[in-house]
Amino acid sequence: MKTLIKKLLIEGLLHEKLTNVDVDVNLLYIKYFEYDVNELERTGIIRDDMFIQTKTNTTMLTSEECIEANKTNSCVININIGSNYYKPSGRVIAIGVNDSALNYVKDEYNGNLKLAIDGLHDINQKGSLSREFTEEKIKGSIHHELAHWIDDTLHNGHINKRLNKSMEVGTRNLNGVPVNATKMEIQGQIHNIKQLYNKYTDIWDTISFQDMINYSPPLRSINNNLTGNTKIKWLRDLKTRMHREGLLGKNMK
Repeated sequence: MKTLIKKLLIEGLLHEKLTNVDVDVNLLYIKYFEYDVNELERTGIIRDDMFIQTKTNTTMLTSEECIEANKTNSCVININIGSNYYKPSGRVIAIGVNDSALNYVKDEYNGNLKLAIDGLHDINQKGSLSREFTEEKIKGSIHHELAHWIDDTLHNGHINKRLNKSMEVGTRNLNGVPVNATKMEIQGQIHNIKQLYNKYTDIWDTISFQDMINYSPPLRSINNNLTGNTKIKWLRDLKTRMHREGLLGKNMK
């Protein structure tokens, strides 16, 4: 078993590259999220008819990598079902806003996002909620999960082999390391960062690494939950990967 895990980890290093699927990230965002995000920015209110649950599938995607992956591993894409994940055993991709955040704003503050943010006392929770329903956060989640699906499909199901079931709950360990700190998850996280870069290109070289982390609720959560040497290594590995992809801003080094 140890030999197999080591082999899979080594193979994984060969699969680390940015997936060029912005066209499909934009396609999914525009079709399922853009109107609601714009309405929220305009009114400050999340209505009951916004960020609703629905589904589609990977046959709608048009990029070269997605078309290739769809040939052998067509998946259902669940929209706004509560979390973001790629589950190879069920051939499911899930993308959307966080249902806990959505329900908190709607149930406790009648959909008023500003009041909901002001009602939180924890600064990290305030920061995460303020960015949960933004274009860059949602696009980052879409890109992250599409990258996992493509990576797994085009490289012999290596994610499925590592975890057996790849539901990203953030608590499963791989060879004693939290999943979110592994190279496999950094392969997904780099796509969250790519969407942040797309949004903030004009100021990218002026913001700090911590600023960048704070712009992304998923990265902020991982940064807060990891500790000790595991966190130190995750930060080092993430910065190394960002540098390799040309995403490490001048003020992030």
